[in-house]
Amino acid sequence: MNRLIITTELKNLWREKLTVAVLSITLIFAALSFYNGYHFSQAQHAVIDIAQQEQLSAIETAQNSLTQRLSEQGSIKWWEDIYDLRGQAFYLMVNYATKPPLATAPIAVGQADVFPYYFRMLISEKQNVVQQYDYVNPLQLLLGQFDLAFVVIYILPLLIIGLSYNALTQEQQTGQLRILLLQGINPQHLLKNQLLVRLSLVLVPFLLCSNSLLLLSNKDFTIQNSLIFSLIVSLYCLFWSYLAGFIVSKGKSTATNAAILVACWLAFVIIIPATLNTLNGAANPTPSRIHYVDSLREQADSAKKASEKTLAKFFQDHPELASANDNPSDYATKKIATIIAIEQAMHDFDQEFLQIQDQQSQYAQAFKLLSPATLVYSALVDFSGNGLTRQQDFMQAVAQHHQALQQFYKTQIVAASQRGDFTPCRGCNARPTLKDLTVIPQFKNTVNDTSSPPWSLILLVLAIFALSLKTNQRVIQIGSAQSQEVRV
Repeated sequence: MNRLIITTELKNLWREKLTVAVLSITLIFAALSFYNGYHFSQAQHAVIDIAQQEQLSAIETAQNSLTQRLSEQGSIKWWEDIYDLRGQAFYLMVNYATKPPLATAPIAVGQADVFPYYFRMLISEKQNVVQQYDYVNPLQLLLGQFDLAFVVIYILPLLIIGLSYNALTQEQQTGQLRILLLQGINPQHLLKNQLLVRLSLVLVPFLLCSNSLLLLSNKDFTIQNSLIFSLIVSLYCLFWSYLAGFIVSKGKSTATNAAILVACWLAFVIIIPATLNTLNGAANPTPSRIHYVDSLREQADSAKKASEKTLAKFFQDHPELASANDNPSDYATKKIATIIAIEQAMHDFDQEFLQIQDQQSQYAQAFKLLSPATLVYSALVDFSGNGLTRQQDFMQAVAQHHQALQQFYKTQIVAASQRGDFTPCRGCNARPTLKDLTVIPQFKNTVNDTSSPPWSLILLVLAIFALSLKTNQRVIQIGSAQSQEVRV
């Protein structure tokens, strides 16, 4: 009986031009959205490859040119000398921190178009390297990049609604349902099979097209990744299919069903996410970036004006670097001391920004449960590796790398200054103080690149189960009413 219902339903749908249009739209949108996401991730890969190649090239050039530098007799300015600690630290160092896209990156661009994914490192204040970007909370679901996640969240529910709004209702209004009941067809099985067929016309082509493109385009995209992606999309589409079944089980007209389903789409996909985003920003406003920049400039000016006091405090905080003699410290040592003093002065401002970001993230994680769209979008963005959590881990790794570079140059510059390496003899150059660039700390990507199933989607499963139970109860009532009319 189920096979007969499904076969008949497919024949009826195939006679309508809407079915062909839905199939075409699904395949076209899947291909276009994949291309946009894939092109974006490839552009990021290209930039990162160039940065890493530039870093390796700088090390290789320094190794090959060392002999020539040691024999150089002409005047060389230290800020142009790649073998000078000061020049490398403040001007010439080619050292990058990068966050390469995952194999799942084409699925959802998320906020990767505004998040920094690479840094050119210099020994300047941390605030000028790490804390120069503002992050918005992860429930920013206004129109963004046209990627697979966009199609899943926005387009697929509309296609499911367009096919499912008249399920069972059309048979009920035309009187066909009574005839089907006389033939022994269960209305619950009828509605279930109708929804299954219409859901399959949207979901199956999309998953086949998108997964095929993802698997073929990247060898690192595994079958496990494909299964997780398919699970997330299937649950979201099942929710909309069961929601359509819940609405049509009320026995209203097809026009009323369509209006209610479109209103649900607007509420879940547009209104609730935008409202939550606005409330989150109002409840946890980000401190003024202008005030932050003004404070940074003020602290920098104060540290530079009191350079001697700053230097004295530097050696007081780092007695292991203090020299036993009374030789005056050079420009580089004072600059390092000034940078550290500015960072310490800005610590409270940085903590204020981090605290607000944490509060926004906590609010977002809690409020995303109010809408299936925010729940699934968050899962897709995290799964793609372009979410806020992975970005925060990357920014923390960048800060640690900056600290490691600062510690390296701080120690080496002070030691070289105390040895007198920065003071050239009359008519000759200063000694090379950094002959081997490989000793400079290199960035190690410690960001978690593993993609795990989003367990928060269990709530979506519970919602689907609840809709299914309520729909079955209503359909039983409809069947009972129709049966009584048939007997009369």
